[in-house]
Amino acid sequence: SSDLFGWFSQLNATLMALLDISQECVGLNVKLRTTGGENFEGTVYAFDVEQGIFVLYEPSDFRNRSNFRVFKTDCLVEVLPTDTDPVRLPEPLNADSKLPKINAAKIKENAATASRDRGHKLGQDVTIEGQDIFDALAKTLPCTWDKTSIVVLGEVRIEPPYTPEKVHAEPGSGQEAGTKGIEGTVERVKKVLDGERKKMKLPSGPSSGGNK
Repeated sequence: SSDLFGWFSQLNATLMALLDISQECVGLNVKLRTTGGENFEGTVYAFDVEQGIFVLYEPSDFRNRSNFRVFKTDCLVEVLPTDTDPVRLPEPLNADSKLPKINAAKIKENAATASRDRGHKLGQDVTIEGQDIFDALAKTLPCTWDKTSIVVLGEVRIEPPYTPEKVHAEPGSGQEAGTKGIEGTVERVKKVLDGERKKMKLPSGPSSGGNK
């Protein structure tokens, strides 16, 4: 309506400082420009003047998927209504729907656990190449660090510079007794390592992937 168009004019003039039109503008199609010069177009999903938050909904071509962009209002320099037909917001995410409660303690706990897990996967005094090789192997094989060596499956050790010829069975894993099982595991790790090195475009022979 013309009233809403007028509100948007005031909105741009005052940078959304005092005028609370949060309910009236939800569902309107708008174009906006940020202080960084970026332009976006979509439907107003939420607008909270008090918190200074503006949420834009962008319909997606993918089934059951939508894009949402969250802006701080002080990062917007222009918000203009468009002439396109109003868009109905997704029913499960309608502006009147109640959002699920957030368990902040659980989120914090999960973040701490993830941080600890990642810490165990970081090598000490190894090069970026060595860490990259560890990360690649760890996607398909259980890996741990033992100083600068990578231990795979608890039975196979890869010494710097992490090339196939540096792969051997861990002491006590049965290699000295000629166990076929461990020999097969060593060969498997060699093949996986060689494949990962090729993907990373690293030479198969000695390289700079070991100690700093």
